[in-house]
Amino acid sequence: MLGQSSRIIASFINTSTLSAWFNRQKLMKSKQLAKTQKYFKKLSGIIEIDETFIKEIHKGNFKSKDDPRKLYIEPNAKNTKCCIQVAIDENLNIYAQVTNTKRLKRKWVEDNLTNKLIKENSLLKTDMHPLYDLVAVQTKCKLKQVKHNASKKGSYFNLKNVSKVQSSIKEFLTHYHGIGFTNIQDYLNLWKWKYQHYGLNPYQQSNLLYFNL
Repeated sequence: MLGQSSRIIASFINTSTLSAWFNRQKLMKSKQLAKTQKYFKKLSGIIEIDETFIKEIHKGNFKSKDDPRKLYIEPNAKNTKCCIQVAIDENLNIYAQVTNTKRLKRKWVEDNLTNKLIKENSLLKTDMHPLYDLVAVQTKCKLKQVKHNASKKGSYFNLKNVSKVQSSIKEFLTHYHGIGFTNIQDYLNLWKWKYQHYGLNPYQQSNLLYFNL
């Protein structure tokens, strides 16, 4: 719950680095984490949407032809980027989902940014990415697109809420190494849980997680 690397946590609780890493994986996939997440409501009202990218670190040679990590990386690649779609509405409902691609793709938008996620007749505030026109059409929402150089403050001023969320995600992921397409969403789920319970110290977060206080 401290949000530090496995090596630091292992030293802190006097265990092996491998044990600390496995315990984190168990935590991110645990029923307790899912059960104590705040209930997600459909995005509505003024909704800020933007994609962000993180650097993914590939470890090992991926010798197996069936290794799922090889699906989206180039031969001999050591570092590449991964796209994360982020949205936040005026009620502070947050959506953060990895696209498992290097960039935002039409197929992913068609399958995910639909009326199951976004309430009709909402106002979408986005950057100038052309795929957001498709989002507005399939969710029956109004669209307001912002140019990056519209002012000195640029799109950050107009998309400040989603920009803050993106910064929080990147700051959270900075401490971890070896994040790949296969486990980024687990880390995002852990980030969202901690973001929802911001203000609680790690001891209080642990109590909430395991005793549902």
